Amino acid sequence: MKAVLITLLALGGWLPVALAQTSQVKDPAALEAQLKQHPGDLRTMMALAKAYLEAARYDEAARIYEDVISSDFENFSAHFGLGLALYRKGDLRGSIFEFEQATRVDPKRFEGWYNLGVAYSDAKRWDDAAEAFSRALEQGKALKLDPQTLKPAYLGLAAAERKLGKPDAAASVLQKAAKELDSDQDVLFLLAENLVLAGRPKDAIPYLYKVLSKDRANVAAVGLLADIYVGQGLVERALHEIDRSLAEAKSDTAKANLLLKKALIIKAEDAKEASRLLQQASALDPQLWQAHYDLGSNWLKAGDAQKALRAFQQAYSVKPDEPKILVGLAAAYLQLRDYKQAYRYAKLASASSDKTVRGDALILAGKSAYQLGRYGESRALLVKAVDLKPHDADAWLWLGLASYAMKDYKTAIAALERSVSVSPTPLAKLNLGAAYLAVKRFSDAEQILTQVVLEDPQQAEAWYNLGWALKSLARDAEAKRAWKRALELGYEPARSLIKN
Repeated sequence: MKAVLITLLALGGWLPVALAQTSQVKDPAALEAQLKQHPGDLRTMMALAKAYLEAARYDEAARIYEDVISSDFENFSAHFGLGLALYRKGDLRGSIFEFEQATRVDPKRFEGWYNLGVAYSDAKRWDDAAEAFSRALEQGKALKLDPQTLKPAYLGLAAAERKLGKPDAAASVLQKAAKELDSDQDVLFLLAENLVLAGRPKDAIPYLYKVLSKDRANVAAVGLLADIYVGQGLVERALHEIDRSLAEAKSDTAKANLLLKKALIIKAEDAKEASRLLQQASALDPQLWQAHYDLGSNWLKAGDAQKALRAFQQAYSVKPDEPKILVGLAAAYLQLRDYKQAYRYAKLASASSDKTVRGDALILAGKSAYQLGRYGESRALLVKAVDLKPHDADAWLWLGLASYAMKDYKTAIAALERSVSVSPTPLAKLNLGAAYLAVKRFSDAEQILTQVVLEDPQQAEAWYNLGWALKSLARDAEAKRAWKRALELGYEPARSLIKN
């Protein structure tokens, strides 16, 4: 098979671009002098443009290539070189145009189609990218290029198919690549990953074991294998596979990632052990922000906001632009009643492009603004939150509270009713009862508050508000009993009502 020397454009930062077959690059100054002696000499012009390209003098390279094209439009290398220069200077549209011209001038060149596929991919033109990579493979095989040279085109085509929502097609491409690239770790893992995405996890297992047979400590492979086993209900087997890889792992980074994976699997069943594993992981690799973040999340759920804050701060020191960490910091500060800091980090996180993260951040910002007495701002933030998370009972609850504080009882009732319908907690019902009282819907208030005291007989404020509902319904004796119960539970405002 034939090998070709190619410079490959980077696709999403992980695939190389093709440069046509090259010779040794000369010094630009010498070539400039040579061109002065022989102006218009195309060979010298092409050599100078290539020298500029390699020296990252992209504007000068582009100008020379354009001059060549104006004299020799059928020159493939000039179109190709101009495409590279424009791509490297960030002119994606221009580079696509020139790579398209290159493929028209010589449609049998692998590198022209390949680089066009890369540029299309960067422009998120996935259908066009898939077509270009397919043509690259077709021409590469016709030229009998070796499989390693064709590998980037296989990976590019598979990535385009996956972006088009066709993981089955991506897996089919990678299966062909796997036959030609025997035991290639990248291809085998991506093949397994796409099979999982295509709903064929069992078909992925043999390929993952092939990867692990060469590299038992491959974190991505054993992690995906563990996910498959967990999905099949085989949690213990998943954990055993991780333990096997832990035993073979040499680097602290690999060990830390494997411990993180194990912690994520067991945290729902054994939060304490998960926290221990996360502490080990973060000690082995202090730069593993995910371990710090998940440890913080565990502490937060356990109610230890101070430890959670320290863990989130560690994560933040490693990756300060990660929105999930900002949300964690906001949640910890909120629990610690540092509402200004909670608001600050929540607002930063609310700029996230991830809708779930943005929704969580808006809820935390709304809660913090409420606690700071900024009810109008709180309500505005929570209105945005419920748009993103319409089934979040907490968001509706706090929207109701902010609206109630602004004496907008109609909005408060609507929001609190929605909160109760999603999750009928005593707190939501208690506040709904208060809102009903505010608009003199006494029967509704009596009904919802009776539910609260039946569910939680120790809820003093519910007994107090129930007393007012009963009083307004002319059920004075029952009202006094309710207020007496509130007082017994320590609610002092009820004392004067019993005396009367």
